[in-house]
Amino acid sequence: MLKIGICDDKKMIVKALKEILEECMEEEGIQGKITEFYSGQELLTGYSGEEAVFLDIDMPGMDGIETGRNIRKRGYDCKIIMATGVEARFKEAFQIEALRFISKPFQKREIKEALEAVLKTRIGTEGIELYSGRSLYFFPQKKIQYIIAVNSAAEFMLEEGVFRKETSLAELENVLDRRLFYRVSKQCIVNMEKIIAYKSGKILLRDCEIKVSVRKKKEFEKAYMEYRINYR
Repeated sequence: MLKIGICDDKKMIVKALKEILEECMEEEGIQGKITEFYSGQELLTGYSGEEAVFLDIDMPGMDGIETGRNIRKRGYDCKIIMATGVEARFKEAFQIEALRFISKPFQKREIKEALEAVLKTRIGTEGIELYSGRSLYFFPQKKIQYIIAVNSAAEFMLEEGVFRKETSLAELENVLDRRLFYRVSKQCIVNMEKIIAYKSGKILLRDCEIKVSVRKKKEFEKAYMEYRINYR
């Protein structure tokens, strides 16, 4: 489910944007929840994991730029789409790493494009259950650095440590986000987001170097290029 927030001090504008978003989501078959906020402070105190916020720049008190700064300071994993009727203020939105800009009055085409941009960033967000000893943990897939086959199980390397799951790499290929993960050899699957450098069949990750099999090299390079173009 896609969680979206709309933040604007004018209720009629929130209502209009919500109706367009609901229409776009229905057309695209997107399941989601839209939460309304009527001030920057209300958004900051009521934030509950919204993946994207349509944020008005011109609000009384804490405006959209200051609200965006606070979103970044608090480390909220949230994409910001800035809305304003004054194009001159778009430049300010670069300070808060806004994903997209939309103008007022709203145009359905712009809203739809912004929604599509948000969906593109939802890479590797599906969760996966992993074990450490007898303890069960739940992580978003994108936290995995790489996976190696160990007998009849798989070991997952994360910043939090090494985790394990009784499964094969072939089974994992059907579960993992194919846009993000690539099986570079019989024994290893790599998260392309975690690649620091790649050259001549060698992948440099934070803690190790992994070789791409000769048979997989050409296919991997194509997949990695597509990832860098579309998702990085």
